[in-house]
Amino acid sequence: MARAHVVPSMTVEADFAADQSYVLRINVDPRTFLAADPTTLPPVPASWYREQTPDQMAATHQKAQEYLSSALGVLFGGQKSVLPACEVQAIDGADNTPFKEDTQEVHLLATVKGRVPTGAATFQIEFAKDANTSLILLHTQAGKAELRPQVIFPGETSRAFQFTQAAEPPPASPAPLPPSNSNRLYLIIALSVACIIVTVGWQLLKRYRHHHRLHRRPRSDGPL
Repeated sequence: MARAHVVPSMTVEADFAADQSYVLRINVDPRTFLAADPTTLPPVPASWYREQTPDQMAATHQKAQEYLSSALGVLFGGQKSVLPACEVQAIDGADNTPFKEDTQEVHLLATVKGRVPTGAATFQIEFAKDANTSLILLHTQAGKAELRPQVIFPGETSRAFQFTQAAEPPPASPAPLPPSNSNRLYLIIALSVACIIVTVGWQLLKRYRHHHRLHRRPRSDGPL
């Protein structure tokens, strides 16, 4: 009687923030680094991981890191670089939630954090020919998920994911220009004319009052 196992696969969630930082969350089925042909193994039970000593767990995490470093390459702007070091932890293989007491199947979650190189406009993943599984790639940028996940097979490179350029701030309003020489001249002339008018008016008013006092007839209080 033949028995079939669920074919293992890998999921990579690439999350890019507006500040040019990024996080890769890689869901790894342990079968991918426990056997040359992962389909020959059944799903790895949680007891396999739970019964390990701290040193054995560290060795398991190291094997996962070595497998990912050889299987995955990251490309920014078409330039390939080695996958940075990962932080590895156990998760529930059935629903990808944190590892619990009642977890039946174990997976490993490898988390990679970094920054997009200056000037890079695209992101890709290169999947090695000997990766021995398939890969599902999901992109998220500034909290918005791309609608089209990519399925990548060993020996393939994902299509380029284009980064959205941040909107440029509006140009600053130009500083007010200082008054031109002609405007300054007009202002001086206007002030001079106003001063002349006030001065002439004041002189005319003084003359009028002086003339009025000299020609005012004295009032007679008795008979002539």
